[in-house]
Amino acid sequence: MDKLKYCLLGILLTACTTKPREITRGFYFWKQRYEGQTNPLARKLYVKMFDVTWDAKAQKAVPVAILDKRAPFPDSIEIVPVVFLMNEIWQKEDTLIMAQRVCKLLEQLCKEAKEVQLDCDWTRNSKETYFAFLRNVRQQAFMKGKQLSVTIRMHQVKYTRSNGIPPADKGLLMCYNMGDLRKWGDHNSILNMEELKAYTGDDHIRHYPLSLDLALPLFEWSVLFRNKQYAGLLRNIESTQLENTTLFTRNGKQLYTSMQDTTLNGYMIRRGDVIRFETCSPDLLKKAARYLSRQRQNYNPTIIFYHLDSKYDQHELETIYNIFK
Repeated sequence: MDKLKYCLLGILLTACTTKPREITRGFYFWKQRYEGQTNPLARKLYVKMFDVTWDAKAQKAVPVAILDKRAPFPDSIEIVPVVFLMNEIWQKEDTLIMAQRVCKLLEQLCKEAKEVQLDCDWTRNSKETYFAFLRNVRQQAFMKGKQLSVTIRMHQVKYTRSNGIPPADKGLLMCYNMGDLRKWGDHNSILNMEELKAYTGDDHIRHYPLSLDLALPLFEWSVLFRNKQYAGLLRNIESTQLENTTLFTRNGKQLYTSMQDTTLNGYMIRRGDVIRFETCSPDLLKKAARYLSRQRQNYNPTIIFYHLDSKYDQHELETIYNIFK
């Protein structure tokens, strides 16, 4: 009888054990000039090839910020070309013509790609046109044998009924930029656990109809407020600059008040202006990774960090990747 109990217990323990996932490690490269940058952890590099925006003078959608490639892509890393599409183009452009133009330019820039990613923050009003564009892209000769992936924002994974499901092979859930950047207060609009839980719930990721890769933020910025009103986004400001007590006084976790008129990296700062410094610490990223990893799909995802040039400890990144296994 004891032997039978141990056998049953062994069966139960085996059934309850979750098989580790195979994780592919990725990074975004979001600069216009590529000069051979890479990361030793990367197995896939998602490279923005160009943007598509509306040219009012020409009255058509046009590519801008086309990648200036100064070095070959490494053979050891899979390159995924990414195209960023402004939402404003969908009410004005023929989707078949635009699909042909986009694929023709992609073929010139990255012909051997196995996957193509399209990045657009579509809305309920633009979804039908955008989805028609995606269907036309899939019909192009360039896409034969390639996967089509699309980016998915937080609101799109939560409100699937109104936002719809894009006709793609898989999605990439952007787990950042989930708060109100322009709202006054001592909060983090890049990554916030309460907002993350509110958008994804207990099963929004698990039950999403597309397989989802996941992207986490590796960037920081400073938000300028004047009289508690949003006054702009400041980039490339170091936290050490804000901790200069001759120029700023700290008010809260992330707020710094200017004590005098000054110039910071070319930005004019007035006395009384408040700067909210937003970043994502390794501890915060680990919390997000643990939460997201519990919503397991039957899929081995790529975990992507945005973006490649961020200065993060490689051991910390390795730890975060391993959380998703």
